Amino acid sequence: MMEVHQYTHVFVMALIFSFADAYGMGANDVANSFATSVASGTLTLKQATCIAIFTEFIGAFFLGSGTSATISGGIVDATRFKDQPELLMLGMTTSVLGSAIWVIFATSRGWPVSSTHSIIGAIIGMGIAAYGGGTVKWGYNGVAKIVTSWFVSPVIAATVSSIIYLLSKYLIFEKENSFQRGLKAVPVYIF
Repeated sequence: MMEVHQYTHVFVMALIFSFADAYGMGANDVANSFATSVASGTLTLKQATCIAIFTEFIGAFFLGSGTSATISGGIVDATRFKDQPELLMLGMTTSVLGSAIWVIFATSRGWPVSSTHSIIGAIIGMGIAAYGGGTVKWGYNGVAKIVTSWFVSPVIAATVSSIIYLLSKYLIFEKENSFQRGLKAVPVYIF
């Protein structure tokens, strides 16, 4: 049985590394979201940052629980660590550190990098290092489901984007009074 206070330093390290990982995600993911708006002059960098702070927090707070559940227990079999829970705690801490280092390094060089791919890979690596490949949930209730989403998500996003683009083009921009039509369409686009 693990003594809780015995591993306070690991918890503190996990917090520090998590902030570093969040810094890397902010530098990478927020830049992806707002680069076109800032580059076109639609938003200033300060405005984009304020919007990003608000939307990132709200999104994480209201929609992040499913992703957190998958990352915390859907990649490695936590029951393998039942006799040494401190090893799982240390493993997750090192996974966050590995993800933070990679995302910050790649982002600082302008390389395309995914913070999600990075943390998933880090946890898989930790699971293999701790107890071998059998620790990783390779099936569809684990890694296979995540990898499938990496292929399905871009296809769905491309399809939805194409539909919105074509509807906008033919129902708004190529009609008379396109400005008025656009104003009427704003609530539809928002919700």
